[in-house]
Amino acid sequence: MQVPTQFTRPAKVQLYHFWSSVCSVRCRMALEEKGVAWESKYVDLFKFDELKPEYLQLNPDGVVPTLVCDGEPIRESVIINEFIDQAFPGPQLIPTDPVRAARMREFIRTCEHALSPIALLTYVKYILPKLRNRWTDDELRRQAERRPSKLMRDLHSRGIRNEITEAELSQAARDLEALLDDLEARLVPGPWIIGEFTLADITMAPYMFRLGALGHEKFWSAAHRPRVNDWYRRLSSRPAFIAAVSWPDENGGGYQEVGLGQAN
Repeated sequence: MQVPTQFTRPAKVQLYHFWSSVCSVRCRMALEEKGVAWESKYVDLFKFDELKPEYLQLNPDGVVPTLVCDGEPIRESVIINEFIDQAFPGPQLIPTDPVRAARMREFIRTCEHALSPIALLTYVKYILPKLRNRWTDDELRRQAERRPSKLMRDLHSRGIRNEITEAELSQAARDLEALLDDLEARLVPGPWIIGEFTLADITMAPYMFRLGALGHEKFWSAAHRPRVNDWYRRLSSRPAFIAAVSWPDENGGGYQEVGLGQAN
């Protein structure tokens, strides 16, 4: 599909997503920031909907989210968000200045490489216990082997076998500390990561929310990392952020109803 600079007519936009997926949250936030009307296509990861043949036709990696625009699937949340900004009118989320745009993409790349510890912490502390409440370990092993993504297959298989060690979890916490130190430095002079509000802030937003959900608000206390604290306070008050993280869970409730409240 050749995409115009911006759609000159209403487009049919569908987002295949899961309520607590950090990558789904960032795409919901981008859609809300741009004011794009979109249709929800819910993929229940706790029922392994992402491994159904009809979904794998849209996303062969078997992950969420996937954006479908006028029948064309767009995959990977970072790519989806750039597409959203370029294809639809509304506030610009990619800087017009080439240097600032490059700085934005540098930070997003840093996030994608440095935030894998959150995936580890999330799987061990949140996802695996919920899966074990629904499925036997034998069934979870079978589903893990079906995953097209080697990264996800290995993570889930190791988790089910209880092979993720405390040393790995401690290293993940140290890696997060280093990333937040980097963020604290980048927020000079502020008020946003590269000065103006961009996809860099949207990329980081759901990771911060997830850390808060996992009880790690101490990482950005006003005394410890005051710039990160102030930035996240402003970020989490944006209507698009609130809409993105308030998507109901599979039982119709929100994060707060299952103990995943917004960090202060």
